[in-house]
Amino acid sequence: MRKFLALGLLAMAPAVMADKYGTAGCGLGSMVFGDQKGLIQLLALTTNDFYGIQSFSITSGISNCTEDGVAMAGRERELFAEANFQDLRQEAAQGQGENIVALAGLYGCGGAEAAFGHALQSNYPKVGLAPDAPSMLQGIDEVVRTDAALSTACTGN
Repeated sequence: MRKFLALGLLAMAPAVMADKYGTAGCGLGSMVFGDQKGLIQLLALTTNDFYGIQSFSITSGISNCTEDGVAMAGRERELFAEANFQDLRQEAAQGQGENIVALAGLYGCGGAEAAFGHALQSNYPKVGLAPDAPSMLQGIDEVVRTDAALSTACTGN
């Protein structure tokens, strides 16, 4: 049972290809274990999670969590959408909510949160009826790109 749990955790780790970290992703574990291959990445993942700074590292762009000096906002959106999928679906139907505001911030739509929520509500079939978080984000990406107000207001699209 533990072996399957360990393999499951390893499989859930993002398969990121970079010179400075392995499949466990960025964070403290990547600084300790680097890009060593194999089950050592499970230790890197555990280190990332154990110290509880993974989200902060991704958000702030520290501990190897950068891409040319810019925090990996796209990955942060994926993690956020996965963790809040059901709430985002409900709030997209309403066109507002704390998760919508947070997601708007991850898209760089500061000051345009109401427009972001309204656009998601107007495009609910594309966004809210998505079968999973990655599909939902694809729909949101399209909405942000094609909406006249959001395409200029959101800097992280």
